[in-house]
Amino acid sequence: MFHAISLLIMLSLPVLLNPASAQMPPLGAAAAGEPAVSYRLAVRLDPGRRELSGEAEITVDSEAPFELLLNTRFEAGPLRIDGESVEIRPHRHGALQRWLVPAGAAGRTLALSWHGTLAALAPGVEHRDTLGMQEPVADPHGSFLPSSSAWYPLVAHEGRSLLHAFMLSLDLPEGQHGLVAGHLQSESVRGGRLVARFDFPHPAEGIDLIAGPYRITEQHVRSSDGRPIVLRTYFHVELEPLAAGYLDAVRDYLALYESWIGPYPFTSFAVVSSPTPTGFGMPTLTYLGIEVLKLPFIKDTSLGHEVLHNWWGNGVYPDYASGNWSEGLTTFMADYHYAERAGADKARAMRQGWLRDLSGIPPGADRPLAAFTSRTHDVDQAVGYGKAAMMFVMLRDRIGEPAFDRAIRRFWQTQRFRVADWDDLRAAFEAASGQLLEPFFTQWLERAGLAEIALSGGRDAGDGVGVTLAQNVPPYVLEVPLRIDTSAGPTLRRVRFEQVRQDFEIELDPGDSATRITLDPDSLILRRLDRRETPPILRELQFDRRTALLTLGDDAFTSAARALAARLLDHAAAAHPADVAPGPDPLLVIGDEARIGHWLARHDLPPAPPEVAHRGTVRAWTLRLSSGAALGIVAADSAPALANATRPLPHYRQQSWLVLQDARTIARGVWPAEPLSVPVMRH
Repeated sequence: MFHAISLLIMLSLPVLLNPASAQMPPLGAAAAGEPAVSYRLAVRLDPGRRELSGEAEITVDSEAPFELLLNTRFEAGPLRIDGESVEIRPHRHGALQRWLVPAGAAGRTLALSWHGTLAALAPGVEHRDTLGMQEPVADPHGSFLPSSSAWYPLVAHEGRSLLHAFMLSLDLPEGQHGLVAGHLQSESVRGGRLVARFDFPHPAEGIDLIAGPYRITEQHVRSSDGRPIVLRTYFHVELEPLAAGYLDAVRDYLALYESWIGPYPFTSFAVVSSPTPTGFGMPTLTYLGIEVLKLPFIKDTSLGHEVLHNWWGNGVYPDYASGNWSEGLTTFMADYHYAERAGADKARAMRQGWLRDLSGIPPGADRPLAAFTSRTHDVDQAVGYGKAAMMFVMLRDRIGEPAFDRAIRRFWQTQRFRVADWDDLRAAFEAASGQLLEPFFTQWLERAGLAEIALSGGRDAGDGVGVTLAQNVPPYVLEVPLRIDTSAGPTLRRVRFEQVRQDFEIELDPGDSATRITLDPDSLILRRLDRRETPPILRELQFDRRTALLTLGDDAFTSAARALAARLLDHAAAAHPADVAPGPDPLLVIGDEARIGHWLARHDLPPAPPEVAHRGTVRAWTLRLSSGAALGIVAADSAPALANATRPLPHYRQQSWLVLQDARTIARGVWPAEPLSVPVMRH
């Protein structure tokens, strides 16, 4: 199954019937203990005519009844079982046709042929539009057939597609190259057609087929246990000069994760370019947009995330019924690990970014981490990626890095090519650490929202200092870091906080005199940030469905403003009257420079800050209103300039302000935050 990558430029991981950086199998993910299935497939694809035909032989090692599922855009021939025609006719259910296959002998082989016309490649697709791709598309510039589209007959049991091994031959016009997950056994050209044969002997969640006018570059390496691994790029011609750099980066990521987790489980890995702004990861490959691959930082960030998914998500499969742990663990071991390697400041900034995003989710819009299955919008990303990764930060702090790493290796060794749930992951950490971790996992997996902590009553306590902490009900059990500023310098302490309100007295070194106490100064625990700690960012407007829209400008400006708001927000915003001052709810104001200035002055709001004033062609910034709500402002020099911002600006929702010049971001930033602290009072 493929995982959708959570690219940093979109700040970056959603599977349809396949897993990869985010997952959402509409037919259900495969589960442990279901029938073993293997396929032999022969597929012919003509991208120019968008025609697909195929023949499948499917062996099912179970006596149980099951279903065959196929997209309704295809016509299928008669179903045969063990060489005999059977009177089983499909019935339609939505976009699927279903054959109900009764119980029979284990090891029976089904045969089915099908053919049909694929969807056209849509121009101007945005990245978030690709996350829910449910149709197979074909074009000479690039074809993508996700398994979630049921482009081939899927075996399902109780509505869930089953894990299956496969062998597949792919027949394409000469000049095209195609691939699926697995080992490339052979590739040959005859009579103007190219035939490639692939073998995937492991249980897979689905088969995603990719084709295009690719130039292929190879590099040969060996795994940590001595097996040969072939690294490839399948690049459009304009990307060919980048191939060597990408192959070197993949080689280095394989070495990193083999030393951390265990040997790479496959025989190849490919980086494949897409004509659309995709970011998907499948077993043995990742599928990235052409423009994405041109970005210089992708090799240092998103690429490693997708390589790691060959262990988590495509090597051990999440049990979606109980939640998807793979995105959070991959984000922790990839994105966060790279930030830690870059230095403590980078790691702290990433944690603070996660907490800002989570704190920006309004009450009622959040959901428990155990309910996350895939990223379909950015609230999902904040929970399934950020909250989960932050949970692993706290878990490592609790049990120690050596025990954490032992647990990771143990989990891989015991669950390789199996479906695993959060309980299986917890069991590995308990075995490695010798600690009972069920309460820790339960509070972070099953509760929506975050701990909300108040700090008060800093006071001198003779040989130490006292402070009071309060939190929401029911209380979380937390190890809360406190920084105590003393006459001898700052000192860090942790207190165990497990009641709704709790007084603490902390002993200090003799002679030290405390002056101030700061709560969680390095953002090391999952908590809802206080308003003083959360400068307004564009993400707040996106998450809050109360956000209204005010457009200021002529018809051309209004049209461009509405198009931008549709990309920036997760909902259709209600209109806000221009003559009404901002109220208690978030507000997004988009318009021309002059009208924006007049509107701000009319409502006694500050003008554009110096960070953005008189710069670029489009300026965006945020304010915190007296009500506590966020106000977002986008001012443009012209309607065309505003239209040009529609694509890049939504990628910077984690920012408080940014400046664009002709669709290119030239400056951005987050307003300074004030830590939550109290002075130490002396009596």
